[in-house]
Amino acid sequence: MVRLLSACILLVASVAASAASLPPDVQTYVAERQNCDHFRGEEPYDAERRREIEAALERYCRGTDARLMGLKKKYRNGPAHVRDVLNGFDYPIE
Repeated sequence: MVRLLSACILLVASVAASAASLPPDVQTYVAERQNCDHFRGEEPYDAERRREIEAALERYCRGTDARLMGLKKKYRNGPAHVRDVLNGFDYPIE
């Protein structure tokens, strides 16, 4: 968990520095995936919170593995910083 959090912090910092230079589809993916990763780390301390987390995971995480692979394929010969951002995500998560 600490490793995942550290990786997320580094990813957010690197994304913030280069967000303007990322293609729009990658920017959208990064934003959604960051939400997904946030909720993957949340603890369901009661039934209501569990439902909230499950809804968020459905909203932000569903399909992210396929989308990540699609973006990696699309940008496999693209700029190194785009590939670095995409390679920074855990796979698979679904």
